[in-house]
Amino acid sequence: MNNQFDKFIIIIYLGLIAWLIYKLYKSKKSKRELEGDVRGFGKRSSTMEYILFALLIFTGVFNLYTGFKTKNQTALITATVMIVMGIVFFLNTKSKLYVAKNGLLLNDSFYTYKELKKWGFDKEKGDLVIITKKDHQEGREQAQVKVEDIEEINTLIRKYKLGK
Repeated sequence: MNNQFDKFIIIIYLGLIAWLIYKLYKSKKSKRELEGDVRGFGKRSSTMEYILFALLIFTGVFNLYTGFKTKNQTALITATVMIVMGIVFFLNTKSKLYVAKNGLLLNDSFYTYKELKKWGFDKEKGDLVIITKKDHQEGREQAQVKVEDIEEINTLIRKYKLGK
């Protein structure tokens, strides 16, 4: 019973890794749509993201050690998968917000300024919040940005969206 549960957990982790890799791929693919002068802004990582990354790596290394010590193949596979997931998760947290002449790349999705209906900043948290209308559906996206970049991001969006 325990061995099947371990395999189920590994499958869940592999699914999460596949989803995170897909997000990285989609972001890289969407980046090709940006035109003109493209400005990239690093996102502010939250403490919770760092804690989760550290837990994944620590647990993976601990399982790796235990797996070698007990010669447990399942523990070794679980450890490897957890370490890979930690690395892919970390790479996802380091994705950037891009502002270009023809649109924004936010959270692995490209939005033209025509699709961008509203935007604003939560200066206390450092979040950029946008409301979009794409394919007749309204959506809301949010990304953590560095507080010191808020003014420049807002100026660029106003310049390209409103011509101001």
